Amino acid sequence: MQDIANHFHRDGPVVRVTIIDARGSTPREMGAAMMVSVETVAGTIGGGALEYDAIAHARMQLEKDADQAWQRDVKDYPLGPRLGQCCGGHVRLLFERYGVEEMAALTGAGCDEAFLIARPLSAGSAPIVITPTQDMSLAPGFVRALIQTQIDESNSEFQSELVKGAGGEWFTEPLYKKRLPIFLYGAGHVGREVVRVFEGLAAEITWIDTDENRFPEPVPNHVQRLAVAAPHEAVAYAPDDAFHIVMSYSHPLDLEICHAVLKRGSFQYLGLIGSMTKRGRFLNRLKKLGVKEADLSRLTCPIGAGGPASKDPAVIAISLAAEILRLAETPQNYQETD
Repeated sequence: MQDIANHFHRDGPVVRVTIIDARGSTPREMGAAMMVSVETVAGTIGGGALEYDAIAHARMQLEKDADQAWQRDVKDYPLGPRLGQCCGGHVRLLFERYGVEEMAALTGAGCDEAFLIARPLSAGSAPIVITPTQDMSLAPGFVRALIQTQIDESNSEFQSELVKGAGGEWFTEPLYKKRLPIFLYGAGHVGREVVRVFEGLAAEITWIDTDENRFPEPVPNHVQRLAVAAPHEAVAYAPDDAFHIVMSYSHPLDLEICHAVLKRGSFQYLGLIGSMTKRGRFLNRLKKLGVKEADLSRLTCPIGAGGPASKDPAVIAISLAAEILRLAETPQNYQETD
């Protein structure tokens, strides 16, 4: 909702174009969206002829008189010869116009606590913004059942859903997507490139160093910086599914951080910048510190080894990001030391 509000305040009325169904080979997934105003476009639903036609349709919707609130339209697109695209799949798009009245409803009392939004595909009815205390009685029974199932089974991570029942078709969508929790130790050249590469991606970085002056000004919105004398102490504050990236200015600091992560046991990834020689030395030192053999195997060094063999900070950061994003798609089981 905040994204819609930002575009509305900057560009005036906007149409949000959302993929509500995607079958076969498609350029984007269900839930992908873009914002279209009279003069601007932000986001993407896959580009090409599909996006060109969707933008044109959205702007036609903006040209209509806004005499009815909650204007919506749905279009189906077979991605074949008709559009000149070779994907071969099928997407369904929801077009929603947001003007003054719609924005007032979306930014009303309690909306800042919302975590899910549900709305009919037909025009004229306001969406239901789900908060921890939301009364869902206005939603059809089949929608209430879907929302309750998501609440019971999602563990706070919701998925976009298209559901059909006696009350027509509804689309539910999470308002916040889970962001990768990354703990980055070191504000040097490579650390800065890592921060830059993850900008715009679904990641939240806690950036840790011993000196406040080592951080650039300002840091991006997806970064929270933390200056501490003992960086390894920050490990205790990371979530169990965190990705730890170790690249401080000091090998002793790196060793302390790696030891703290391995000793904790619950983490998604531990990456250490360096060579195979550094890896061998660290494994020996960590073994002497009591780290078990099975836990030692969880240390990734060098990082981004599947990428180009370059020492350029930007290349290292890109290879590392690819490594982390690949792991995020197939989460590993957490392991805990005894």
